[in-house]
Amino acid sequence: MKEKNIENTGAKYSEMLVQLVEQFDELLPETLTFEETLEVGIEAWNLANNKESLRTDLYKKELKAHNYSDVIEKMVDYKLEHFADHNNIIVDFSTENDILQIKSQTFEQHFNSLLSRMININPTKK
Repeated sequence: MKEKNIENTGAKYSEMLVQLVEQFDELLPETLTFEETLEVGIEAWNLANNKESLRTDLYKKELKAHNYSDVIEKMVDYKLEHFADHNNIIVDFSTENDILQIKSQTFEQHFNSLLSRMININPTKK
């Protein structure tokens, strides 16, 4: 069944992401573009959503794998403190016409999407 695109009438993930990024923007290099700064925020957002389910050692390993891990760790804490009830995974964004649009999915939707892509991958012929 094809997923329907439903207008978001609830919390605006774009507004929450911007708030998260604005709190720590000064800690990131000035050379980052707005989009690159958003990507750091998205990494933090999604990592925060997984923090509870990861063992401490796996969380720390995942955190260290990111650029700007010290800032991301602060963002994770901020996200959990201010937006704990909003746990959709941010899967994509666009800034078309200077309007930030976020595509998010529930954990279940995201997992099913990944699984579907894995199943539909054609094996490489040898």
